[in-house]
Amino acid sequence: MNFRLDINGLRFLAVVMVVLFHFKINFFYGGFAGVDVFFVISGFLMQEICNKDMIKKGWVINFYKKRFNRIYPALLIMTILTFMVSVTIETPDGVKDSLAQTLSSLTFTSNILYWKTSGGYFTGSSDLNWLLHTWSLSLEWQYYLIFPLIIKIGKLLRGYCNFFYVFISVSSLVLCVIFSHFYQNSAFYLLPTRMWELMLGAYVSVSKLKNNMKKTTEIVSVLVMVLFCVFAKDESSWPGLLTLIPTLCAAAIIHASIDNDRTIFKYKAIQSIGYASYSIYLFHWPVVAFMANKSIQFSAINSSIGIFVSFLLGFFSYKFFEKTECLRGIKIVAMSSVFAVFAVALSKMEVNKLWVSKQAIDLGQYKGYGDSAESISQFGNDDGICFLDSTYNDISFFNKDKCLSLSDTKKNILLIGDSHAAELSLSMKDIFRDYNFMQATASGCFPIKKDNGEKRCADLFRYIYDEYLVKNNIDYIFIAADWSAVKNQMFIDELIHTISSIKSNKIYIIGQTKTFDIDFYKIAQKIDESEIDNHVTKSSRITNAILSRKITNAGYNYLNVFDINCLNGSCKYIFNEKIPFMFDKNHLTKEWADYYVEYIKKILKM
Repeated sequence: MNFRLDINGLRFLAVVMVVLFHFKINFFYGGFAGVDVFFVISGFLMQEICNKDMIKKGWVINFYKKRFNRIYPALLIMTILTFMVSVTIETPDGVKDSLAQTLSSLTFTSNILYWKTSGGYFTGSSDLNWLLHTWSLSLEWQYYLIFPLIIKIGKLLRGYCNFFYVFISVSSLVLCVIFSHFYQNSAFYLLPTRMWELMLGAYVSVSKLKNNMKKTTEIVSVLVMVLFCVFAKDESSWPGLLTLIPTLCAAAIIHASIDNDRTIFKYKAIQSIGYASYSIYLFHWPVVAFMANKSIQFSAINSSIGIFVSFLLGFFSYKFFEKTECLRGIKIVAMSSVFAVFAVALSKMEVNKLWVSKQAIDLGQYKGYGDSAESISQFGNDDGICFLDSTYNDISFFNKDKCLSLSDTKKNILLIGDSHAAELSLSMKDIFRDYNFMQATASGCFPIKKDNGEKRCADLFRYIYDEYLVKNNIDYIFIAADWSAVKNQMFIDELIHTISSIKSNKIYIIGQTKTFDIDFYKIAQKIDESEIDNHVTKSSRITNAILSRKITNAGYNYLNVFDINCLNGSCKYIFNEKIPFMFDKNHLTKEWADYYVEYIKKILKM
């Protein structure tokens, strides 16, 4: 196959889309689709290469060897440099995370790592992952491993090869659409739900479809892709059916196979960027991650500098590592092995403790807080079980005598809910000392009358709502939870029905608290406190707004605590320079739970 300027131009378009999107340039909201364009290109080229080489002896091994020599040298250099930079910035725990990303990138398994550990590709905290962009390389390599088998099966099927390719593509697309609605992380990162994009490119290679409007096809397809970048602002179900737009456009351009002297991509500047597109892609993300980890705003000036540096590093890598033979075969295997040993040793030594701030080290101490004795006490299980969880997963563990003991001399407070209620229990007990405090909580359960969730939840809340509260009139009832399920109107209706069935006049719904995509301490260790609010999930803000409106409109009391740590646009997230707001993604530490309860006491004048 002769070198095609139109395909190289597609590489230019894809890398520009991705880079401008990651540097948060306005009007490139859908630039993430550039990766999907790369998949189609790769699928086509792999089929073309194998069509030519499979008549030769040992073609499969030769295929892997060529792919390795094409991908690995620049990847290794980028990975080494990125890891060394991360060591100068990260905490000891952060270096270990960086090491895991590094090793997974070099073994082409990073897509699996991010599938398991990341909050999602499009979340704010994803920018903090130094090698997140290597997920696509890992996925492609996994495709390469099985592609020779696909080709052999296709050849055996002879006249049905095209049908076989279509069957694989459609099956993968259907799986992708289903998973994008229920398991978006899986749909995004894993090969079975992405394979259709690569197979689409392969199908273009084997199909015999004709195109008599080549120039028009190219121009219209490019225009549609550019418009897609401008108007595609919703990433919530990506990849999915919308992914067909950029991928089919890319496939149409490749299939048109316009002559080199007629393509709109023939200009030297476009071709130069196309040649270096792989290296530019490799090096642009570490620049993005560096800016995010150093809390550098993605302003027009800063992003422009970042883009310039990315292209500079990309062209340097292309010239000295992609085009040359200096790192090939045994040399690169030896170099990567030595680096892996060095990186592991460096992370074990924790040498960066010498220059990482004391605050970052202190915040890291909360890594295992959820399993500590302090956490058990905070959640109400230090003296009898008032909080059912995976350890105490049956109502028989619930200590009714201790947890629901009424007082004749004090006003009674009852706290009902899931772990987001339980996190407030010790604080309520300490701060409402003039009241008799009671607790009925269970993890992972929506606090409504209707059976839901685990059996422990249904049993506990059935007892509370259908027996205990029917017999007893409680002075103050507080209901708290992770209210994310309120996006479903059925849960809203059931919650309001539950509240209306309780006899007490003083029932308060404690609102949604903030949620983060990764453990809070990891964010607080890396960025300025003033920037942390940017990492609060959009979904938790939406949940709070919906719940506040629905409960208030129904005539009940909603305690909106979402932004009580903020004043005049400035938010406080760390106490005494060492105590984090939360110990995981969405649970308050004891000191911050105290702060919330003090706020509740103040506004209710209790």
